[in-house]
Amino acid sequence: MLVFWEKGYECTSMQDLVGAMGINRGSLYATFGGKRALHLEALEYFYKTQIETMLAPLRAPGSKRAAIREIFENEARCACENGDRRGCMMYNAAVELCPSDGEVLERVATGLRRVETCFYEALQSAKDNGELHVASDPRALARFLTNSLNGLRVMCMVFEDHGTLDDIVNTSLSMLDR
Repeated sequence: MLVFWEKGYECTSMQDLVGAMGINRGSLYATFGGKRALHLEALEYFYKTQIETMLAPLRAPGSKRAAIREIFENEARCACENGDRRGCMMYNAAVELCPSDGEVLERVATGLRRVETCFYEALQSAKDNGELHVASDPRALARFLTNSLNGLRVMCMVFEDHGTLDDIVNTSLSMLDR
């Protein structure tokens, strides 16, 4: 996963993969069937290890609005503190491969739908608990937040200053006040 995340699909060689995994080519082919199949597995692994961890605050007890803010602020802070310019592996795969690879497109779309569903459930809970305006549409807001979070992750690849990223976070989250 880390090699694909760092280099992208096209720039990752079989040698990169066998070197990172500490196995030989035959074992990689026997286990995964090849680079493409391994990449699809890596996308799923990315979701399970990175995205689900990022979304964990939404499943915790307490304010859902605060949990959403925590997610956005954590993403911006990680970029500033760690110099992490890899962005989101799913977004990167979407840009690189979705125009030409329907299977990657489906994996990325599934991942984005999962993120949207997590936001939707949190927003519906926030609405039920009086944290969100009664007229708010949790589904539309969930889609907006999913898009905004991906945009933030792209901006984190380019900008590392707190001011820029804080502006993006605050403006994105201001939609919850409407």
